[in-house]
Order: sequence, then structure tokens, then C-alpha cells
Amino acid sequence: SPKEVYDTISSNYLQEAYDAAINSNSTPKALDVGAGAGVSTEVLYRLGYHEIDALDWSGEAWTRYVVEDPMGYCPEGVRFYELDDERYLDQWRGANSNTNGGGGGRGDKQQLFDIIVFNFAVNEAKAQQFAKELLNKQHGRLLAPINTSNDYWLKQTYQVMDSDGKVLWSAVDVGAWSVQFQPDVTQDTCSGIWCAPFNGFQKKR
Repeated sequence: SPKEVYDTISSNYLQEAYDAAINSNSTPKALDVGAGAGVSTEVLYRLGYHEIDALDWSGEAWTRYVVEDPMGYCPEGVRFYELDDERYLDQWRGANSNTNGGGGGRGDKQQLFDIIVFNFAVNEAKAQQFAKELLNKQHGRLLAPINTSNDYWLKQTYQVMDSDGKVLWSAVDVGAWSVQFQPDVTQDTCSGIWCAPFNGFQKKR
């Protein structure tokens, strides 16, 4: 992905979430959705997020560049899940269904994230769902390329949301680059080489 995208991950809005986590004496925690080969995961780790859940429906790139590559390295606090976002959300709900919904600090059993980053295009409803359920309620931030129209995969707007799903910042262009990402493979409207059946993805039934 273009460098401008990862510069956006480093934005002030996400820095605010990091600072708030540090001030509350908790380890900054990030969810990296569509982690691929781990480039975005590395950016997040270098920013100070040393507890990261990285996930991708295919573990092929992660295995090749992080696990098998002699130059690859996965820090102790980084966990990779070979799951699409819908299956991960199901798993997260199962693990957190009997805990309270507090601030997500170390003393709180519910696993909430300080930031969530999507690395593929999503509809607004999905971004809002993740923001409302999985973000720290006090200071959490979600960064995602949101389709400009529902199920329209040819143009996205980069947005930062808070835990209420409220948009705090948006940009159609990032640097010199117009925002267009790979589509969300879990959606029935996903078509083309990045989607089932061409890429081997099996949708949740």
C-alpha cells in the first residue's frame, strides 16, 4: 500500500488514543484488520501499540513475510488470527459476552481496543459496528476507508470514528493518492479477482 496510507495511521487522532491509554496506565492495544504481510502491524507497533490483534482471512502473506522470512519477526504482544473480520467478531463476542463493558483497562476483563485500523474498503455500517462494540469507550479511535456509497467498491473516503461511530475526520485523498482499497471479501457485493470464488475465500454461513 502507498506510504501515505501508513502516514495516516500515524495521525494525531490516533496519537490521542495512544496518549489516553498511557495516561490510564494501560498498555495501548490495537486491532489490525486485513493485516496481510504485517506492514500496518509493524507501523502500529512502532507507534507504541505493543498489544496487537492482527487478522486476515488468508494467512499466506503473514506466513511468508513474518513467519518464514529470515528477516521476519513477530513481537510477543502481537497475535495473528487467520480469520475474516466477521469470524473474528464472533470469536471476540464469545470471549467477552460475560464481562462488563467498562473502559478496557487492565483491570477490566472485556477486551476493548484503543485503536482499530481497517486495511480494506468497508461499508459505513461495518465500521460503526466495530467502533461501537470493540473500541475503548473513553478514547477509542477507528480508522477505515469507507465506501462513498453503500456497496460501491470503486471509491472510498478515509474516516476516523470514535466509539459512538461519530466521524471525527475524513479525507477523499491522502497526500497525492486517491483512496481506493481492495473490497471487503465478506460482502455479497464483492466481485472481481479480490473476491470469491477467485481468491478462495469461503463466506461464513
